Order: sequence, then structure tokens, then C-alpha cells
Amino acid sequence: MEEDIPPPFTSSFGASTSGAGPSFQGTSNMSNDEVLARMMFRMDLFDTRLNGMEMMIADRFQSIEIMNGSLDSRMDTMQGQLQTILQLLQPPPPPET
Repeated sequence: MEEDIPPPFTSSFGASTSGAGPSFQGTSNMSNDEVLARMMFRMDLFDTRLNGMEMMIADRFQSIEIMNGSLDSRMDTMQGQLQTILQLLQPPPPPET
């Protein structure tokens, strides 16, 4: 699954000549809008990956909870069986005379 990831920023941060605030200048001729679009794209990629990890973790916890419930049920069954076996192993009461 190859994703179209833009290359890293190669420009340096400097003062804008337009007076409209800071801009990226240097080896790249990208406009502020292009820089913003690229940053938003990367943030979207990060958000998508983070959401995927959150879903995977939630699924794993749900699986663990189901398994824990199953183990609790099996333990209850085994405890009941053990109690039955212990009762069967008790010696019979002595005969009354």
C-alpha cells in the first residue's frame, strides 16, 4: 500500500517581503497556500493512521474482554465440577447403631 507522500520541506523560514507575515523561502518556490496544503495533507495522513491505531487497540481490548469473560465462565464451571468431585470423595458417614 504505497501512499503518495510529498518530499520533506526543503525551504527555510524567513520574513516575507509582502508584509503579510512569515513565509517559506529558499530553494523551493512554493507559495504559502501550497505549504499549508502540504501540511494539511500530512496532518490528514497522520490523523488517518492514528485513527487506525485507535481502532486496532479498541478491537484488541474488546477481544481481551471477551476472552476474559470466557475464562471467567470456564473457571466457574471448573469450580462447580471440583466441588462435586470433593463431595463425592467425602467418606460416607458412619452407620448409626
